[in-house]
Amino acid sequence: MKIVVVSDIHGVDIWKKIVSDNDDADKFIFIGDYFDSFNITGEKQIHNFKDIIAYKKSNTDKVILLIGNHDWHYIMMGQHYSGFQKGFQYYIREELESATKEGLMQICYIHDNYLFSHAGVTKTWCENNDVDLNNIEQSINDLFTYKPRVFNFTTGKYCDIYGNETCQTPIWVRPKSLLADAVEGYIHVVGHTVKDNIVIYDNVILTDTLQTSCEYIVIEDGVVIIEKIK
Repeated sequence: MKIVVVSDIHGVDIWKKIVSDNDDADKFIFIGDYFDSFNITGEKQIHNFKDIIAYKKSNTDKVILLIGNHDWHYIMMGQHYSGFQKGFQYYIREELESATKEGLMQICYIHDNYLFSHAGVTKTWCENNDVDLNNIEQSINDLFTYKPRVFNFTTGKYCDIYGNETCQTPIWVRPKSLLADAVEGYIHVVGHTVKDNIVIYDNVILTDTLQTSCEYIVIEDGVVIIEKIK
């Protein structure tokens, strides 16, 4: 089994190069954040997302599309994070709503002992939201369908403004808190927090590097390989 992880593209079409360079892959997992770029127009971001959706529809079982916080604030109106494109919000929302209604997007995905999500899944968040730890993938994705507000950024007088708390959601928790409280038994493969290079810990892999070093990971027969777009 060869799994290729595509992390945090923010409107760029670099994913097409990754796909073409790995035509023998069994799975492509997009870690979310398809939108919000400071140097790519909203029109181009939407067009790029449409291409991703078309690719997903042509490869339903091969392509997994996860949701990131920079997608969430268009799905859940009223949640405005950094980079929010007010002028394009309704057009972006229309595309995302169409994709979610068709069942093309989800919050997390599990293969063997790898748990893929945008930011990571903490024990605290699971406990707070009655997640079935024996059926994490289904339980969390059901919450997306029936109780979507549980994925909103956790706010409060004493909350960290960057999301560095164990109570934060799988689209918002930061690496420090995830490392301290990650759901056990899995290696969490996440994006969300930009790094200069891929960072691999015992139970967490940070992959948000396509905007910096152009690195991405391939998991082949359980072995993690760091690749770089040439």
